[in-house]
This record gives sequence, C-alpha cells and structure tokens, in this order.
Amino acid sequence: MQEAVPSTQEAPGYEIRGRTMSLDEWELSVQVESPVDFISLAHHGCELRDIYHAQDLDNYFGMLNGQTYMNLIRYLWVRAQVYDRKAAQLEVDEKILIDPSLQGKNREEMGLEPFRCKEIRSSIMGILVVISEAVISWVIRRASEGKFVSGLDNSKTSP
Repeated sequence: MQEAVPSTQEAPGYEIRGRTMSLDEWELSVQVESPVDFISLAHHGCELRDIYHAQDLDNYFGMLNGQTYMNLIRYLWVRAQVYDRKAAQLEVDEKILIDPSLQGKNREEMGLEPFRCKEIRSSIMGILVVISEAVISWVIRRASEGKFVSGLDNSKTSP
C-alpha cells in the first residue's frame, strides 16, 4: 500500500502553455552555425585565443560551437514570455481583482512567489522552463558580473 504524499511536498508543476506567437513551431527557421571561427580570425591577423583563454571562456565557446536541438528551440520560443516587474504587478492585480481582501498584502501573503529577477518563461512538454541571468551564468560557469582583460593590440585602422 502506498503512503500518501505529505502536504508539505508539492507535486512537480506541469504547465501546458499556448503559443505566445502567431507562428507554428515549424515556421521558425533556426540558424545553426559556428558563431565564432577563431581559426579564420587568426588567419586574417586577429588572434583572440589568448584573450578568451585569459577570461576563462574556453568552455563557453565550446558550448556555442556544440550541438543544437532545433525542435526544442522552436517549441520553447513559440511559447516563451518575458516575466518582469510589470508582469509580476499584473499577477498581483489579478489576485486582488479576484479577491479584494488581498489588497495591501505582499506577494507571499497572496500565495505568490517573490519577484526575484527578469525571466523568460516557457514550457517544453508541460515542464516549466525558466531562463534568467543567473541560469545563463551558471550554465556557462561564469560570474554574471563578468571579467575584463585588456590588451588587444591591433594597430590596424579601417579605411
């Protein structure tokens, strides 16, 4: 006999989102290419390898030049929406419109999660996908504030 799930644990959130674009997935063109061709740049006198290596960006450019899952990209972007302060305020306003007794309460008291940062929200096969600056910095294994290394010597001038 299975035990009941305690009320403190929530079931995983599944959310079927409709399209936020007027396009179907198959109408999107995903351009797949090698975004930075360091060999070609070096051949033409612009050697950047030392600079991106000094900034510890080897893994990042390796990921950019890696595999692309076009169907997932299409499915994600036709259902994507930006969640910012304005969207968070609309969420609060809707709650108050439904239940006026919530007027003057904070997001937590209304049963909403606190607004942390701007996010891109979508879903893939019902699983919520949230992309934020923190997620991107974690994926590329870099601090979100960045690192700057000067020293690009290029005395050439454009005609």
